[in-house]
This record gives sequence, C-alpha cells and structure tokens, in this order.
Amino acid sequence: MRVLKSILCLLMLASIASAQKESVVPIASDYYLLGGSQNGKWLPAETVAPTLKKRTEMVFVNLKGVVKGSAILNNTGEDYGACPENKVMRLEPETGSGFAVGANANWKLVPRVPKLIAVTDQAYRKIAADFLRTKGIAGTKINLRQIVQIDLEGDGQAEVLITGNFYKRGIMETQTPGDYSFALLRKIVNGRVRNILIEGEFFTKRDYYDPPNTREILAVADLNGDGRMEIVLDTHYYEGSWKKVFEINGTQLSKVLEASCLV
Repeated sequence: MRVLKSILCLLMLASIASAQKESVVPIASDYYLLGGSQNGKWLPAETVAPTLKKRTEMVFVNLKGVVKGSAILNNTGEDYGACPENKVMRLEPETGSGFAVGANANWKLVPRVPKLIAVTDQAYRKIAADFLRTKGIAGTKINLRQIVQIDLEGDGQAEVLITGNFYKRGIMETQTPGDYSFALLRKIVNGRVRNILIEGEFFTKRDYYDPPNTREILAVADLNGDGRMEIVLDTHYYEGSWKKVFEINGTQLSKVLEASCLV
C-alpha cells in the first residue's frame, strides 16, 4: 500500500510539474499582440512579449475554423508608429484572416465550427429591428454584417452572434440620428432568449461625437483550452482600431484581452 501511495504521489507531482511547464500561447491580430494564455489563464501582452522569439509559429483562425497552413509572428521589437505602447508583431502571410494563435496550443482551437447565417434572413432582421427599437432607433435601415450561430459553452445549446453597422453619411462623416453599430449575443437563459450587448453605439440625436466605429467578429475559438469558446471582436474607425477578446460564463460577459491603436 505504501508503494502504491508513493507511486501515486510521484505521478501527481509529475503531472503538476508538466502543467507548470506549459508554454505561453500567444494571441495576435494584424500588427497587435493581444496577449496570450498559459495553463488556462489569460496573460496581458506585456507579459507575453518577452517570451516570444523573433519568429513564432502561429495558426490563422477565422469564422470557418483553423485556416490550413501555418503563419509566422514576426517580433521586430519596433514601436508601432503612433502607438509606441504596441510593439510591431507582423503576421505573415497576409491571408485576410488577421487573427492567429500560437501553434503550440495543445488543445482544439475550434471544437465547434460556427454556422454562418445569411444577413438577409428575415427572422434575424426583425430581431435586429426589435433590438434597435429598445435603443431608441426605429424606421432606419437594417444593415447586418454578420449572423453567427455557435455553441459557445459546449452545453449543447447554440448561441447567436449578430453584428450590424449603419451610418447614413458614411464612416468619414458625422453621425446622424438613426445611425448605429453593435455586436449582440443572443442566449437562452432559463428557457427564454436574452439579448446581451457585447458592444454598441446608438445615435438618437444630432450632436458632436467621436468618429463612427464599425464592428466585426473576426473569430470564435477556444483560446485558453477550457473548452469554452471566446469571441474575437474588431472595432475600427478610419484612423484606428481595437481588437478585443470576450468570454462568456452563464450570462456574464467579460473582456479578457485587448489591444488598440488610436490616432
């Protein structure tokens, strides 16, 4: 019995030591290092950057899953122009995905592949119109960019992500009443559908505002190996952008990583 206990103890210690040695998995988008994860925990960019080599093998991820082929994150160490807080982390090749995760991730990055629904779907257009009405916007154009169906938490219940952007005068001009930009999560809670706003702006009167923003979901993936899938959101305007990672736990939505460059 003592020998068996000793063996079990040694196996437990070996398991703990192995977990402690798990490497940092970087998470990047375009020229931004958002941060990373290690042993299921989120790490900010300033913690991840010193662990990276000059060239780190990555994989691109988009709404269709993991993109075939590999990518390279070039760590130049240079300041990113107008945003010296960001070091240049250039993803290559440029595939149009713009979002990548370290190839050293030892779990399935996309355990459940999102289903893309046509933005012309009348049921979801009505849902969007009803939602906008709750924000004081009615009678304006319904301009959806994405409708994504995905089981975020792996509980067998699919959620729906919707993004919409409409600026009557365009993104280079001042907003007008009825303009909007939003990213919305629809989730069944206790048998009823609930709208959870991820981010949004809704303009109901003429005033002076910051430049118009547009929103787009870049990917939905398990970025820290816990089996749940995070939402990667791009918010941008004509001179800058934010890249953000959100995780959902029940009805609680949390922003866990972010990088930006705003001029």
